[in-house]
Amino acid sequence: TDAAATPTPTAGVTPDGDGVLIPNDGLPVDPDPVFERVLNLTGQDVEPPTVYTAESGDLPPQDASPFYASLGITPPDERVGAAGAATDPSTVYLFDPALRDEAVTERTLAHEFVHTVQFGMGWKSDLLSTLSEDRQWTYDVRKTSRLVMEGAATEFEGQYQRAYMPSTEPVTYTDRYRNASAWNRLLLAPYRYGAPYVEERLAAGDDLAAIHTDPPISTEQVLHGTDDPIAPLNVTAGAVGDWERTAGATQGELFLRVALRTELNRSAAAEAAAGWGNDRRVTYERGEATATAWVLRWDDAANATEFERAFERYLDAKATRAGSVWTRPDGNVTYRLERASERTVVVYLGNESFVRAANVTAADGPRVTVGNASAS
Repeated sequence: TDAAATPTPTAGVTPDGDGVLIPNDGLPVDPDPVFERVLNLTGQDVEPPTVYTAESGDLPPQDASPFYASLGITPPDERVGAAGAATDPSTVYLFDPALRDEAVTERTLAHEFVHTVQFGMGWKSDLLSTLSEDRQWTYDVRKTSRLVMEGAATEFEGQYQRAYMPSTEPVTYTDRYRNASAWNRLLLAPYRYGAPYVEERLAAGDDLAAIHTDPPISTEQVLHGTDDPIAPLNVTAGAVGDWERTAGATQGELFLRVALRTELNRSAAAEAAAGWGNDRRVTYERGEATATAWVLRWDDAANATEFERAFERYLDAKATRAGSVWTRPDGNVTYRLERASERTVVVYLGNESFVRAANVTAADGPRVTVGNASAS
């Protein structure tokens, strides 16, 4: 894991020759050969890091936002924990679960040392700079950066295992991802989908540097291995009664696929999300109440229709329909769909008064304005 947070180490460090610095009480395996092998596999040369041990890599508990919860994406009791983390070019952490087995320790070191290379070569900075150029730092951009960072580390961890640990079982995220909750799928997706994307880029002749300096610009490009552009979309959040707009974001195809999967089977969710061109989630608040207008732009009218029909099935499984509105059994969330244009569908969800009042008041190609239903 490439991590921003800094865990609390349980041991100090002492020099281990001119190589990797290790904790006083040592590691189950010697990190120096692992680091040298990773440099050879990646073809790079960076300074070795200090490796600390820490008790836990569990991610801190999080609450689902009303938007996530409305779509069935809530944190489960069992959280995804990290085996290791690289926090900067010179620091790697190994957490207690990874220290109980030599093979797991070695694979985790290989994974985290790839992050050391990414930091040391300046690739993470290049990646973030490229992805954020002339764009807002939205959910889909953040997730795309994670797909590249963790995808590269997971792909080279696999290469390491095949080259230096052939008698051990290869690590695969396919089954773990398939059996996970929606919340954990979002956390595991960079490993599940990022690694195959990096493998394909390498097979096509790109080097590891190019994957960071000329990265995919959306989760759609990673999922499909394409360079499809993001469709133009300009959403204006107009007045909806006394509701106040508070935030906006682009969720992306990966998020949409995971959300649909909470009620649809795997293939139906993937097919309904394919054809995504762009989206904009606009959040409104009134006191303690929250609601959302989620504008989704599709590659063509056929994809918009396919999504619209699939989302109706999704809502039929999640809530009770009365006319054009669906209400969840607990009564706390209401949903409505609107076909704003040939290629644009809007999902309204949250507080019932907002869902009934909001409407697209203008739609001219990629330009969409959300406002009061009575204003249309």
